[in-house]
Amino acid sequence: MSQFIQVLISHLDLDPENPRLPEKLRTKATSESEVLNWMLEDATLVDLIASIAENGFFPGEPIIVVAGSAKGRYTVIEGNRRLAAIKLLQDPSIAEVSAATVRKLSEFAYDKRNVPLDVSVFIAPDRDSVDNYLGFRHITGVKQWPTISKARYLYKLFKKKEYYDGIFRELAREIGSKGVYVKRLIYGYELFLKIKKQNYYGLDLEESNFNLSLITDASVMYSAIADYMGFNSETVNPTGNLNEENFKEVVKWLYETDSNGVTRVGESRNLRVLNKVLQSPRAKKAFLKDKKTLREAAQLTDILDESIREFLMGAYNSLLEAQKQAHLSEHPKKEDIQLLDDIISSADFIQSQLKKVLRTKQDIAV
Repeated sequence: MSQFIQVLISHLDLDPENPRLPEKLRTKATSESEVLNWMLEDATLVDLIASIAENGFFPGEPIIVVAGSAKGRYTVIEGNRRLAAIKLLQDPSIAEVSAATVRKLSEFAYDKRNVPLDVSVFIAPDRDSVDNYLGFRHITGVKQWPTISKARYLYKLFKKKEYYDGIFRELAREIGSKGVYVKRLIYGYELFLKIKKQNYYGLDLEESNFNLSLITDASVMYSAIADYMGFNSETVNPTGNLNEENFKEVVKWLYETDSNGVTRVGESRNLRVLNKVLQSPRAKKAFLKDKKTLREAAQLTDILDESIREFLMGAYNSLLEAQKQAHLSEHPKKEDIQLLDDIISSADFIQSQLKKVLRTKQDIAV
């Protein structure tokens, strides 16, 4: 039966399945001190320690626990950072990161008698009963986890269930999110696990600097990139036909940096450009075999024309809005007239350039 009780801090254990923990710490051999020092690398934990040292522990939000492996012990499912802060105040010798700061804060907290020996916790019947609460709170709520932690948690929930049509919508409903977002994170995390299994293909990467959104967007939002990798997000097993060599190649395009710290794809917005390049045989050859830059390969596609078209449509729509309000103007300036002259000149120039290209194409066709 669920209930609130007072529990000694010494009887509370950090959660080894905490979604925020990186994969390297998610092993039975990991000690509590290793986890605490990893958590100390986040400066906000030091801020939390300082707050408790100054003001005492305020139990405004419940610490949620489940029964531990030994009698009288409990594993904290929600509230690991608060528990970590108290443990470090109790025993600052654990701290190897920010050691001097933690020691001073501990001394200060003891002087003010702000180091609690026990806290009130809510005992949940099991982990499953807390899943939806954690998902809502940390994936769509006010205390959001980093993207990779969100993905790890959703992946765990996904793996608990048998696959069926609508599973992503169901998971999304449970945590107050959208099915397409849940699907992207789950499949992106599955690809991350494959990359990690290959030791990041020798790249200077680890979980802390891995941008999950890049591989997620590339595989789920851009069909030509997904096809090149052999990834199909519309099947039960999207990585079942993954082309390992092509997948490795895409990973290197996205994450391998040159001497200037720039990847072959560059910014995430260039995924759209890469998708276009892979759709064009000529551009694809230039990028893959001839080792042209993405920008050079893109010139063999129609993406530049698409961009021009988008700019023109945006300008046209803006001018239409100005046209609707022009008769209401009471204080026009000379600069406004000059700007309109510049717009007309620019439009004439663009029109002449596009007509020139069209004439050339027509002559070639004849």
